[in-house]
Amino acid sequence: APPPPPPRPTCGWPYTSLLSGRCGLRGRLRGGLASTSLPIASSSGRAGRDWVDFGLAEPHTVLFHEPGSSSVWVGGRGKVYLFNFPEGKNASMRTVSPDPSDCENYITLLEKQGDGLLICGTNARRPSCWSLVNGTVESLGEKRGYAPFSPDENSLVLFDGDEVYSTIRKQEYNGKIPRFRRIQGEIELYTSDTVMQNPQFIKATIVHQDQAYDDKIYYFFREDNPDKNPEAPLNVSRVAQLCRGDQGGESSLSVSKWNTFLKAMLVCSDVTTNKNFNRLQDVFLLPDPNGQWRDTRVYGVFSNPWNYSAVCVYSLGDIDRVFRTSSLKGYHMSLPNPRPGKCLPDRQPIPTETFQVADSHPEVAQRVEPMGPLKTPLFHSKYHYQKVVVHRMQASSGETFHVLYLTTDRGTIHKVVESGERERSLVFNIMEIQPFHHPAAIQAMSLDAERRKLYVSSQWEVSQVPLDLCEVYGGGCHGCLMARDPYCGWDQGRCVSIYSSQASMLQSIHPAEPHKECPNPKPDKAPLQKVSLAQNSRYYLSCPMESRHATYSWRHQENVEQTCEPGHQSPNCILFIENLTARQYGHYHCEAQEGSYFHEAQHWELLPEDGATAEHLLGHARALAASLWLCILPTLALGLLVH
Repeated sequence: APPPPPPRPTCGWPYTSLLSGRCGLRGRLRGGLASTSLPIASSSGRAGRDWVDFGLAEPHTVLFHEPGSSSVWVGGRGKVYLFNFPEGKNASMRTVSPDPSDCENYITLLEKQGDGLLICGTNARRPSCWSLVNGTVESLGEKRGYAPFSPDENSLVLFDGDEVYSTIRKQEYNGKIPRFRRIQGEIELYTSDTVMQNPQFIKATIVHQDQAYDDKIYYFFREDNPDKNPEAPLNVSRVAQLCRGDQGGESSLSVSKWNTFLKAMLVCSDVTTNKNFNRLQDVFLLPDPNGQWRDTRVYGVFSNPWNYSAVCVYSLGDIDRVFRTSSLKGYHMSLPNPRPGKCLPDRQPIPTETFQVADSHPEVAQRVEPMGPLKTPLFHSKYHYQKVVVHRMQASSGETFHVLYLTTDRGTIHKVVESGERERSLVFNIMEIQPFHHPAAIQAMSLDAERRKLYVSSQWEVSQVPLDLCEVYGGGCHGCLMARDPYCGWDQGRCVSIYSSQASMLQSIHPAEPHKECPNPKPDKAPLQKVSLAQNSRYYLSCPMESRHATYSWRHQENVEQTCEPGHQSPNCILFIENLTARQYGHYHCEAQEGSYFHEAQHWELLPEDGATAEHLLGHARALAASLWLCILPTLALGLLVH
């Protein structure tokens, strides 16, 4: 049976009543905190259900979504699920079984093909495919290279018109060396057995360049490090290039092999903190809006041996330049003409000498470094990120933002906003999303920029996540603007999506003081809470530090009794009263200040125990409720995400 539903989410500041089920905001400045943890399946203000259960566990899933469609196809064990998410209505599900037999058939590939859907699966270790057109399934028989023999195998399949590229071995027992192949097209080609060392393939793409003959295939992978120094990392991350028009070589040794293969190291390190991230997890390519292929941004998610993560951003232009201009690592003679990796026009074969040099020295000497003058990560985090998609969007001002959606190993999604140019960009982690009704690891994620939705799947369910989740921000105008969420603004007394609002919307994303845009310059005060205590007793007051960039202070009367600066290790700012005296009764305010933003986070009144009995009982009830909430909070509160 699936696990129980998730606990109530963590709420940030300012926050609304816990009974409302809505979460507020954690304020932050550059490199902020995840502000809100919320289950989107029941997010307020949206009609319809945004998630559907499979009805059973699906340990291996593959997801296919066509942009602009309200449907999502998910391949599972022996069947394909079709989920429909109509706007404002409950999602629905139906299934199709490509093979009626009871064999172990894990669907590993779903791809649009003409008017239908290509379905491929393991089929009891006899990889096969089917075509689904207008609800009718037709068997295509065994298709080696389209599906692996086991769903656990690392596999990558790339379609481009009539051509198909694959990393899947064709023979189960004597094809143990991983290769990148062209399995459908004019000539079947494969990479030499020595150019990669135990590769784990991540992503492949075809880039159409200025001249058709110069079109490239780039694929990203990690492999065993050839440097056997005990202090060297076990894995290195790579990008490889192939000429799409490669026709193989002239000699018997090169006729069936890629003759234009080169690989380069992807570097993701921060020299200022001496932190290196060498294990590539995922890649997302964001095309340039003006169609300039060189300006395509490559977002890479990396991890280190401690499972901390970093995001590095590269440009295709830089990658292309490295392959075109770099010398070959370990090769100290002059390069042959044409140089290794060069694409030749008119379908000319690569000369044997050029192939031999590239085949024996496949790595270029120059490394691919991140964009920007500092060549450093966009940010790094103590969380283990696994997948990434990026949405380029325009705020109401017309300014462009890149919004990253990163999956964590806890089954949640972090929403990170990158604003400004790469050289002076600001990064804010503004939200943590729990996308499922039953928390579980995220197996697949797809972005639909046209419909402004994320589609994610786990072993239990599929969920649709709106990109413009604005109703979750509590705290009125101040909470809405301090979120710095480019999808949201304040309009007619509500925090609303920029896609549904009028020109009168207030939106302030960049400034350090966005709250000053609000009509009311000050946020609401915290509600008064009372507790009755005996004299000479011990007591502590705890104030959750939802912002790691604010200074929290406990004030009694006019005196500051306790201060917790940014970077305070505990998730709470605690004021401990060792021995309660008559002077220590009265009002206590926990105040948070971030720049010029001043917020009263807590307000308590300590009363003598001989006060009214009702007040005494009410105070203890409130204190108990607060203690229970603080017990839950440390397990949910987020630490510093972006450095």
